[in-house]
Amino acid sequence: MRRRLIVKTLGAMCLNLALLGAAATDGQGITGPATTVSITAVSGYAGHAFVYAQVTNSTFTYPAPTGDVHQSPFYSEWVPEPIASASCPWIWAVYVFERATGVQINAPTGDTQSPNFGTTTTMCASPTSTPVDQPTVAEAAARLDLDLRVFASPAVARVGSPVVVSGALNSRLTQDLNLYLSMAIEDWSVTHWMLDFGDGQVRTVNGPVGTSVNAPHTYLSAGRYDARLIAFISGHAQAAVYDRYGTVHLVRRPFAVEVGNHAVITARLRPSQSYVPPRVAVGVAPSIENGTPTSTAAFRHIDALRGALTTLSIHLVVFREGLMTIDGTPAGFGQSRLTGWRLDGGVSDASGNSGTIVGTIHGAVQPMRLQWNSPNQIVRARAEDYVVPVTLVVETRFPDGHLASYSIASSFSVTVNFAAQSG
Repeated sequence: MRRRLIVKTLGAMCLNLALLGAAATDGQGITGPATTVSITAVSGYAGHAFVYAQVTNSTFTYPAPTGDVHQSPFYSEWVPEPIASASCPWIWAVYVFERATGVQINAPTGDTQSPNFGTTTTMCASPTSTPVDQPTVAEAAARLDLDLRVFASPAVARVGSPVVVSGALNSRLTQDLNLYLSMAIEDWSVTHWMLDFGDGQVRTVNGPVGTSVNAPHTYLSAGRYDARLIAFISGHAQAAVYDRYGTVHLVRRPFAVEVGNHAVITARLRPSQSYVPPRVAVGVAPSIENGTPTSTAAFRHIDALRGALTTLSIHLVVFREGLMTIDGTPAGFGQSRLTGWRLDGGVSDASGNSGTIVGTIHGAVQPMRLQWNSPNQIVRARAEDYVVPVTLVVETRFPDGHLASYSIASSFSVTVNFAAQSG
């Protein structure tokens, strides 16, 4: 590469930046003073510009691309030159040569003041003034990186219950791929989404749509499904390109791309949920005449005085709490409480309405009143206790909040031997 660099030292501090613009400058060379070199910038999208050297003589105007693959009679070289200026920290010195002779046509005269970069064509570099000092390419394509994530909520679904399949599209755009050929993505969008839920059902979500999608779906049978989501994207790209003769053109081309991903969803049958009643029995605690219990404990068997009205408080004795099962597997115990009781029969010698009536539901805190005027019967030389049948009304709340009510038959026994009064 032919470069004529004359880098000056502190003289750069005094450089008049007004002379570094992209204006046309008179060139000197074998083509004569009529030949001029200028910097031409072709505006693009997203702040990108295609910048090249242009040569004009008395008859034609030619671009001066870098390299030797084009048929332009001129070619250029671009060299960065740092300068000590806050507004323009560095410039591009552009050297243009006649292809046939190799003679530089924009060399400065011998009396050029410093800094003398060996060229009459310079420009202050900026984000929109991109130098062209890279190998030429036939085409250019800005890179649009697309990342599609697909997920399901919940990932483990229940047959017959909806699951939501979602997709989120993230993008990263690289606009300028090289210095010789600039290309920008003008616009792009998702035209439509296609969802394949993996069970034979396919759904299309048409535009206008954004970069995310949510689609509910219900699986009708248990299994493992591969839900796939595809985003169909289209847009336009613009590029500044040279043709084979070195002429620059702006081209605008449509493009289309697809991006897809998937998520695995497990659909399970609804669990077989059951509730096993608690195992309970009745317990009683006798009370004295003022209603105060004689004990805080509940008994399955008590002794009562013959001929005395006996007051009993009813208690729930739990042997095993209610059990919740899911698909036959224990899933937690419930909590039971007594809500009522019923006297189902047995001997009671209470007079008038003083005793408890058989067959009536009573509240859990209501006492039972019974009286026996005869001692235990003797059967086969043994005293036989009185048996008092009772139905308990029990309410059980299970871990999942399910509330069940049960009527459970039970009983307690009573031994009657001694009279309430002697004589």
